[in-house]
Amino acid sequence: MGEVEEKRNDNPLVEDVKRAIIDFCNKEYEENHSYDEFDTLYPDLKHIGIAYTDTPNERHGIQYELNLEAKTWTQYIDDTVVKTESFDYENKGENEALKNMKNEIELSSFEDLVYVDSEDLRAATGLDIDDEGNFYDPLAKDLDNDGIIDRYDNDFRDSDYFESTYDVEDNLHTKEETTQRTDDKPSILGQIRAFQQQEKSESRQESKEQQYEQYAR
Repeated sequence: MGEVEEKRNDNPLVEDVKRAIIDFCNKEYEENHSYDEFDTLYPDLKHIGIAYTDTPNERHGIQYELNLEAKTWTQYIDDTVVKTESFDYENKGENEALKNMKNEIELSSFEDLVYVDSEDLRAATGLDIDDEGNFYDPLAKDLDNDGIIDRYDNDFRDSDYFESTYDVEDNLHTKEETTQRTDDKPSILGQIRAFQQQEKSESRQESKEQQYEQYAR
């Protein structure tokens, strides 16, 4: 039995996309690769990475890659997929997808491919983008300045909801003393009742004295 030949895709549009990829890399990275080097540069047609950069603080990587078999593109933040889409925008088939892929590569710049949409980033990772282009966790902040990051703060708009940034033990001790003083202080109702009892007692005492004086006469 003879050897099984490797499956080939003879669609000429595939070769056009490969040329577009080589041209893109030569233009954006000032390289001088030939089309014949494509298979060496990109042995895995499912993962053709053509753009990579770091955030300004170098804490996160941004990567854009093509899948020439599935006719899709994917953007990653580190190892997390931020967005992926098919080039077959209107479900018209392989040829239309390859044409769209070729056009996108030819019209795109490096900056286009590594641009991260803030809503896509938030949906995929929970991170936001600051004015300098760095990614940060919004729930790692302490908006109410109570010493508790917002991720663990039941109400991050109220600085009195949890322990404050001051001495927690002193605050609790102060609250206990305040509660104790409140409990020790007689209530208004109690004072009124005590006054009424005192008046009744004095009235009974006065009545007894009057009766004694009458009897003595």
